[in-house]
Amino acid sequence: MNPTKGGWLILLTLLLGMLLGVVHFPETWPNWLGTLRPNWLLLIVFFWVIELPHRIGLIAIWLLGFAVDALLAAPLGTNGLILAGVTYIAWRFFERLRMYSVLQQCGVVFLLVMAAEMLRVLVQGITSERQWGVEVFTVPLVSMLAWPFVYLLLLRLRTGMRVE
Repeated sequence: MNPTKGGWLILLTLLLGMLLGVVHFPETWPNWLGTLRPNWLLLIVFFWVIELPHRIGLIAIWLLGFAVDALLAAPLGTNGLILAGVTYIAWRFFERLRMYSVLQQCGVVFLLVMAAEMLRVLVQGITSERQWGVEVFTVPLVSMLAWPFVYLLLLRLRTGMRVE
């Protein structure tokens, strides 16, 4: 990423997505609110790949996924595989995805996050005794609902900072 052309903004938003994925609600709040958290990092990666596919590298995203695995104490490689898969799909179809309306993109986001959550649950089921939870269905739904806001905010940042 070239910092002179807005690479610092891309990196900053990716780090913010990692931070939002780790932050927990206060203890006084009900525990079920934690299941209503979107997959922030996946949304941010998806945005940058469809908007500026030449600026995001597959190996960089894979390494970012390894860092997320370390932060979340997930089996090593799980998030790297998920983020690399989303990056590849977005690269493959970025011209078509750009032409979709934000509401159509919400459907794509729902399918991508649902596939990511199913893969995450599968890996965690193999490596530990964790059972399926409601997060498998709530995270894609909440991510889909958050996508228009994330898209518009990042698009405004991209145009305001002239990231190319």
